Amino acid sequence: MTPAGKRITLISVGILALAGVGSLLATELALKHSITLNSYGNPVGGSFRLMDATTGTMTDKSFQGRWMLVLFGATHCGQDACTPALQAMSAAMDEVDPGKRKMVIIFVSLDPDRDDAQRLRQYGETISPRVVAGTAAPFALADLAKEYHAPVEKMTDPEWDYAMRMSPQFVVMDPQTRYRGTIDAQADKASMAASLRQIMAADAPAP
Repeated sequence: MTPAGKRITLISVGILALAGVGSLLATELALKHSITLNSYGNPVGGSFRLMDATTGTMTDKSFQGRWMLVLFGATHCGQDACTPALQAMSAAMDEVDPGKRKMVIIFVSLDPDRDDAQRLRQYGETISPRVVAGTAAPFALADLAKEYHAPVEKMTDPEWDYAMRMSPQFVVMDPQTRYRGTIDAQADKASMAASLRQIMAADAPAP
């Protein structure tokens, strides 16, 4: 290799190393960021602030104007329940919202120790562009899960040592972040689509 080639190689390695360090620092910063919750007067659900799959920060305001279907779980999900639930809801959304502009799934990982930005991005990509995954520090996740009436439970797992239990239902928030109901996370696509249509057709709650 020529001296010029060696210099180019060293520069490239240095740039990649700095990018990796930057990603790690961004993840650590996001995970330490506290969440200030606001229920907006909802009996279930409300505001959130999460580290997203690009090591940035996403909040409920990021999705204002779209219906949000919020599900808690992890990429290491108890009984492998999360992936089929997300796939079924994504397919139901495609039926109800073929233009793919009105609805989004917010998948909240309860396992920040293993679900870093890269893993969350890869996991979402394997399911659907509708799935936006995020996480936060454990204490903040506990508060958020309580706000959304979702359990936080570790399960023993023979392959992964432990897994996180999926919440039993998707929490449906309308485009103004108002609670509109829940949908069984273990329902099939047809049932989910029917529930979505029924919820969206119902009169909006009083502001």
